Amino acid sequence: MPNVHIRDLPPEAVETLRDAAKRHGRSLNAEIVAVLVERAEQEARRRSLAERLAEAQREWRMMNPDGYPPGLEPETIIRAARDSR
Repeated sequence: MPNVHIRDLPPEAVETLRDAAKRHGRSLNAEIVAVLVERAEQEARRRSLAERLAEAQREWRMMNPDGYPPGLEPETIIRAARDSR
């Protein structure tokens, strides 16, 4: 497993992480690892969602090369929702 050396971490951040580690019952190192792993997983999910949305957009454009099918134009949907109130 690779090692990472973190320099120039503000003392306030270290104190906040130390307090969180104490609350979670783990060492400062374990807390930092948990925070970094959580952030990496969030980034992977965000990237995965962006890729899925881009794929859906490509598929939509292949199925509807001329734009939106009749009745599904955004302005039509907005008007219908507005007028139904």
